[in-house]
Amino acid sequence: MKFPSKSTLAAGLLLAVVGLPSTLSAANPLPPPLSDLDFTITGGVSGAYNSNVLSSAGNVNGVPSKYDDYIFTFNPGVTLQYGKIADTTLELDYTEKFLRYYQHSSLNEDLSNLAFSVTRKQGTVNLSAAASYVQNYSNTPSGGGGTSILRSDVIDTSGNAHWDYSDKFNFDTGIEYSQTRYLYASGSGSQDTETYTFPISGYYVYSDQVSFGLGYTYTQTDLKSAGSSAAGPGRYNNTVSFNTKLTKWNKLTGTASVGVTMNHVDSSGTTSSLDTTTGSYSLDLAYDWTDKVSFNLSGSRNFSTGTTGQNIQATSVGLGVNYAYSDTVNVDANLVNYSYSQYLGTPRDDTSITSGVTLNWKPYTYLTLSAAYSYFMNSSNAAASTYNINIFTLSATLNY
Repeated sequence: MKFPSKSTLAAGLLLAVVGLPSTLSAANPLPPPLSDLDFTITGGVSGAYNSNVLSSAGNVNGVPSKYDDYIFTFNPGVTLQYGKIADTTLELDYTEKFLRYYQHSSLNEDLSNLAFSVTRKQGTVNLSAAASYVQNYSNTPSGGGGTSILRSDVIDTSGNAHWDYSDKFNFDTGIEYSQTRYLYASGSGSQDTETYTFPISGYYVYSDQVSFGLGYTYTQTDLKSAGSSAAGPGRYNNTVSFNTKLTKWNKLTGTASVGVTMNHVDSSGTTSSLDTTTGSYSLDLAYDWTDKVSFNLSGSRNFSTGTTGQNIQATSVGLGVNYAYSDTVNVDANLVNYSYSQYLGTPRDDTSITSGVTLNWKPYTYLTLSAAYSYFMNSSNAAASTYNINIFTLSATLNY
C-alpha cells in the first residue's frame, strides 16, 4: 500500500477533525497515569498570496529575484498539560509546519517547533522554566536581498523567579539563553549568535491597579560566522529602567518602562570598539475604549544584532485596534507599526512600516476561520534593501 506524503496526510487528519460536529468533545486516549494529561489537538490550514516571497528589491547582481507565489500551509500539532503535582504545571507543545509553494517548489520547507514549560508556586515564590526549539524560515531587512529564504534554528531556554516579599513589595529575576544557527548555502554569509540575558527588577505595589519600580538588565551576544568568514565582534548592553505595571487603571492594562541603555561592541580586525548610550523604552498597553472596542499600543527602543552581525539601534511604535462584533466574530487591525533602524558604524538607515487587518469567525468553540491582509514596506539607503510585500491569507485554525 502506498502512503500519502506527510503534508497530505497531515492536512487530511486536520480537515477530518474540523468536520467533527460541535457536540463532540476530545477524550484522552492514553492509559493511566498518562490519562491525567490534558490532551489538545492544535493546528491549522491556510492559503496565501505573497507578492514578494523573497523580500527582494528586484534583482541580485542583475538576476531577477522578485516574484509572487501562492503558499499553502499545514501545521498540525498537539499540546499536553499535566497539573496533578501540587502547585506545579507542566506543558509540552509540538507543531509541525509544512510550507508548499505553488509555482516555486524549490522553496518548499518542513519546520518543527517544540516547547516545554514548567511553573511552580513555592510559598511566596513563583518559579518558572521554559525551553523551546524553533525552525524559522524568513528573510529580514538586515539580511539584504537574495535568491532564497533564510533557514535558521533557534533554541531558547529560561528560568525565572517572582518573590512576593510582602503585600507592598515584590521582586523578579532570571536568566535567559538564546542560540540562532543559520543553515544551507543561503545562510553562509550570516552570523550565528548566542545571547545571554540577566534581568532583575523590584516593584512597589501602590494599589491593586498600579505597581512601579526599578529594573536592571545585562545582555551579552557572541557571534560566530555561519560560513568561512571571520566571526563578528561580540557586544553587550547594560540597561537601567523605571518600570510600571497597570491592571485596569482607567481602562488601561499592560506594562511600560523608560530608561537608559549603554551598548558596547568589541573591536574587530581594522575596526575599533564602539560605545553608544541612548534612552530606551518599552510599551505594551491595552485600552478598553468600550465593551466591544479596544486599542493596543506597543513600542520599544533598544539594540539588536542583524542577520550578518550588524549592530542595530531600533526605535519602534505600533497602534492596533480590536472590534468584537459578536461572541463569534471580531476584527483585529494593525493600524500601523513604524520602525526606524540605525546600523551603527555604517551610514545605513532603514524605515519599516507594517499594517494589516484580520477578520475572524468562530463557528465552533474549537474552530476559527480567518481572512487577512497585511502590508510591509522597508525603505533603506543601502543597496537592494528597499522593497514591499502584500499578503492575502485565508485560514482555518483548530484547538480541539
